[in-house]
Amino acid sequence: MTTMMREFESKLEPINQYLMKDMPGDENGQKIVQKGLLLFRQNLVRNVKVKDDLVLAEVQDVTTVKVKIDLNFPLLSKCSCPGMPWCRHRMATFFSLYQRVNRVSNWVQDWRSLKNLDDHSSKSNDLQELLEKHNKTGALKKASDLLKTKKDRGNSPQEWWDFLQQLFEEWDKDYFYRQSNLLDLHIQNFYRRLMKEAPFEREWKPLYQIFAAFFLLVEIDRLLLSLQGTLNKEQQGAYELLVDEIYDGVKQLSVHALPFSFDPYVDFLKNKTNDLSASEENSTYVKAEMYRFLWFYLFKKKNWRQEEIKRLEEETQDDLFQHVALLHQYIMLDQLEHAQPIIKAHGEELISYSDFWIEQLFSTKRYDTGKWLLQQLLPHLKRYLGKQSEYEQSLFNRWFLRIIPLHWMIEHEGRLLKEILLALLPFSFYTFNEMLLDSKSYAEWVELQQFIGYDLRDLDGLGLKEVTKTAPEYTLPLYHVGIDHYLSQKNRESYKQAVKYLKKLRTIYRKLKKQERWETYFNHILEKTKRLRAFHEECRKGKLIDA
Repeated sequence: MTTMMREFESKLEPINQYLMKDMPGDENGQKIVQKGLLLFRQNLVRNVKVKDDLVLAEVQDVTTVKVKIDLNFPLLSKCSCPGMPWCRHRMATFFSLYQRVNRVSNWVQDWRSLKNLDDHSSKSNDLQELLEKHNKTGALKKASDLLKTKKDRGNSPQEWWDFLQQLFEEWDKDYFYRQSNLLDLHIQNFYRRLMKEAPFEREWKPLYQIFAAFFLLVEIDRLLLSLQGTLNKEQQGAYELLVDEIYDGVKQLSVHALPFSFDPYVDFLKNKTNDLSASEENSTYVKAEMYRFLWFYLFKKKNWRQEEIKRLEEETQDDLFQHVALLHQYIMLDQLEHAQPIIKAHGEELISYSDFWIEQLFSTKRYDTGKWLLQQLLPHLKRYLGKQSEYEQSLFNRWFLRIIPLHWMIEHEGRLLKEILLALLPFSFYTFNEMLLDSKSYAEWVELQQFIGYDLRDLDGLGLKEVTKTAPEYTLPLYHVGIDHYLSQKNRESYKQAVKYLKKLRTIYRKLKKQERWETYFNHILEKTKRLRAFHEECRKGKLIDA
């Protein structure tokens, strides 16, 4: 053991002796040691700072608690939890300190020996405690109890739903408190557990898959919303697995015509979307995602859509989801005259939900409706982006340009695409730049470069060489502005760059047979810079003027 470790061990000795002597060996004392050990082994002790004889730490339990340990006077130690005089959080913090000098398992064994505790009875108590702890949720049971309580999945939609509900209630959801950063992993693991109960018949598995993923998405959304009130981007991203599973199930079902035996199940899911739309316990994000998805892929009958519109129009609530749902049905039925007022009134709010409609309309070759939707959303784009941070604007641009059918629009709706790209500037620059080059819209390309204001060196890689070769007359303003910029820097390196592009500009004027204009321009430059000796020296080196 190093000298430093010996010193730290001696620092821990007072608190070590206190715990060995005063931590009772009764049931309460054993619980504190066991729970502290569990917190320590799950790496839930964080931000440990040792300063002189004080230790500060945070322990992630159901909520984060702050711990302060006095190494000389343990009774003066504090914790933000109500546990007195010693709690599992202080115990866990002590273990995180003790591991630096010795094995924690050795300390626990020594303490048990000192208290004359039998390991076998301790393990028995551990099991009993765990059974009691999870008795309400049913997350942990004896094998004999599982055999008694195991429920059959059944063969009706309601029995499927009840079965999924039972498994969800038995699931240990403490992970959502302790390891929220691993949310997607917890969801994935439990979803696999649900899928182990899928019907054996191959044709029924996709339907069960839709049921399981839809159920789990709704329930986890309710759980998270009850815990914190809002969803962040990471949590919405964790839902993508379940959305993809529903899509996969729907895709498998669409290969063949649905058998009549599936009708009660599809009708059951349709009713569940009605229940979901009225739910105040779910996020608008999940409600809109599930509603549009299922009402596009699964509930396709025209009379169903007409009945749903009537139901939505009769509802008294006037929230964002109701407008999203109504807009979805109007777009699906091409009732665009009814859809237009909704977009006009809620355009900014609807933009973040527009990806589904844009993707589906163009993928199913409903080009006129897709074009109409983009035209309706266009006036709201700038205002929507103006309310986002620069990072969020950049993310939105990549997302929006990914769902727009760029190649089709370049060929058929070039003007509309230009308007969209203009609204998304500066984040759409590279897409806009390539589009203008491909379409040989050189005048607009020059205007774009003037708007962005890139250095001439950067423009070389963005198409300047190509445009100079093909349509040199358009590039003259860029060279003039760029050269003035280099001269204004007033240093040797910028003068070298100015001379480099002056030589290119001279070549362009010669190619255009406008030698007189070049001489007039260059003489003006020389007169304006007559005091800049370094620049004139670079001009002589570049053979722009005689030595």
